[in-house]
Amino acid sequence: MRRAMAALGLAGLLAGSAMAAPTRPATSLERTRTHAMRYHLALPEGWTPERTWPVVVVVPDASRDFEDNLSAFVAERGARPFILVAPEVMTCGGARSRLRELYACTDSEWVAIDPAHEFVFDDAGIGAALEDVSHRWHGERQAFLTGWEAGGHTVWAQALQHPARWRAVAPVSPNFQGRGLGARPATAKSTALALQVFRCGAPTGLGATAIQYVDQQIPTAVAEALARGIQPRMPVKVVAGADHGPLPGPVLDWFATFLAR
Repeated sequence: MRRAMAALGLAGLLAGSAMAAPTRPATSLERTRTHAMRYHLALPEGWTPERTWPVVVVVPDASRDFEDNLSAFVAERGARPFILVAPEVMTCGGARSRLRELYACTDSEWVAIDPAHEFVFDDAGIGAALEDVSHRWHGERQAFLTGWEAGGHTVWAQALQHPARWRAVAPVSPNFQGRGLGARPATAKSTALALQVFRCGAPTGLGATAIQYVDQQIPTAVAEALARGIQPRMPVKVVAGADHGPLPGPVLDWFATFLAR
C-alpha cells in the first residue's frame, strides 16, 4: 500500500474547489529518465520552479527503509529550502539485507542488476537522480550528502570517488570497509570538500554494539580520505544523548550553515 501511494508521484489531489492549488504528498516516488534507479522525493515548503533549490541526498542504514528514513529528515527540515532525495541505492549494507521487496524497481530490472557491480549501478543511478532533480525540480547540481551506519559504505564511496559532486558530506556513525573504491591517485592533490563525521552519543540496544565497529572503522575512513587529498573536519561531532540513528536535525543544521555562503 505504501508503494502504491508513493507511486502517485507529485500529481497531488485538488483540495477544496476546482480553483484550489494541488496538495502535494510529503514524499513521492520517482524514476530517473536515464536509469533504473528510483528515488523518493520531498520538496520544500513553498517550492516553485522560479528558482533553484539546495538538494540533500539521504542514505539509510542496512534496513534500507528509504521512505521512513527520508521522513525523519522531512520532519526536521522545517522551513529550510532543502529538496530531500532518497535514491534506492544497493550498497547500504551487505547481501543479507539486499532484499527484492525493499525496492521499487521491476522484476526485470532487479534481475539485470549485477550484485558484483552494485557500486557501479549506484554511482550511475545517483548521478542520474541528481540530474533528474535538477531538470525536473530545479535542484542545484552540487548536492549535500548524508547516510548512517551501513549507509556509510555508499557515502564514503561517493565522497572519495566523486568529491566534486558534493557541496558537503556528513557520514553519520558510518561503517567503512573500503567498498566501492578504485585505486588511489598516484599523487594525492588537495581536494576542497567539506566532510564532517557525526556520531550518536548515547546508543542503546543493538546500536551500542554496532557503534563499537563504527569507532574502529572511522579512523580507517579518515586515513583513506587523507590519502586521497580530502581532509575531513576533526574531531568527529558527537551528538550528546542521541541514540543510534541518522541524526537528521544536527546534519541539516550543519548543511544549513553553507546556504549563506
